[in-house]
Amino acid sequence: MINAHLKYLFFVTKPYSFSILEPVQNAIQKSNSGTVKWFTASSASHYLVPGNQLKSNREVHDYNPDVVLVPGNVVPHYWPGLKVQIFHGLDEEVKGFYTITGFFDLYCTTGPVMTETFLKIAKRKKHFLVEETGWPKLDYIFKNKGNFTDQKNQLIKQYGLNPELPVLLYAPTFPAKYTSAPDLLGAIKNVNNGKYNWIIKFHPLMDKTTQEQYKQLENKYLRVVDELNILPIMAGSDLMITDTSSVAYEFLSFDRPLITYQALARKDKGINIQKPTELSTAIEQSLMKPDEFSINRASCLREIHPYSDGSSSDRMLQAIARILNDGLHKELKQKPLNIIRKYQIRKMIDRSQAKG
Repeated sequence: MINAHLKYLFFVTKPYSFSILEPVQNAIQKSNSGTVKWFTASSASHYLVPGNQLKSNREVHDYNPDVVLVPGNVVPHYWPGLKVQIFHGLDEEVKGFYTITGFFDLYCTTGPVMTETFLKIAKRKKHFLVEETGWPKLDYIFKNKGNFTDQKNQLIKQYGLNPELPVLLYAPTFPAKYTSAPDLLGAIKNVNNGKYNWIIKFHPLMDKTTQEQYKQLENKYLRVVDELNILPIMAGSDLMITDTSSVAYEFLSFDRPLITYQALARKDKGINIQKPTELSTAIEQSLMKPDEFSINRASCLREIHPYSDGSSSDRMLQAIARILNDGLHKELKQKPLNIIRKYQIRKMIDRSQAKG
């Protein structure tokens, strides 16, 4: 184990990324292996930061971070520190997942499928490193599995639901090309008939009109909730319904029934319906046979996130410390110019400074 005390900067542009980075902050604090500062931009700049915040380029340069952790695709190239991509999701279903933006020195991958692909690209491009560490966000699940027994009761109490009924979580993705929300509106309205509790959790970037349409369905059995971290809701749900969203892969860690709508990859991880009219039957089948796809879920997890020890944050920190200690990042080739993208990022940072 390398003992290093490093200065970390967490760069966040999307509000759902806070829950990805908080376990890393906890690991750093627990091990006393460094200091942490946060910098928010874009849609994340409107949210409360769970730690010490920097608000300008000058403050970043004065802090002079050793490492910049990013659960996103871009980062200011002119900031000091090793630039580390830790991803904002587990899935590869959306086009462009393996697009290399040319901003990162290190990609911390979540499992063997992702690692294999990025290693092939790294061998060709030679301007970034790859380390398989697991995904920090899931540390919460594996470290707290024994404490989830009462989570369903907590959800029912929090949202005023019926304790005698199953809890169904619907969490669609937001891009118009992939989201199931418009298609499933009528089907969910029909199934909102008092047989189930419903919790609807939208992506923060979901179309506002669509969100309002679902809010019209609210009654004593259905709630539309506005929580940044979906994991506690997953922990209390009997079943989840989604589409191509990365949350499908996060839910696999609970080994509970999953229904997807027109999934593009790994369609056998649950019941994958093609038409809204198939939803009701899929729900009944999933609740009646909760273990039907358990073997498939386990197989999928081995490919995308085989780590169940709750120590992905620690592995990530050790990998970073080792790379810095050995100077491996200094052997990388020069990154592409990316002039237009760099200009766009600089403007984004300028806007966040103006708000601050």
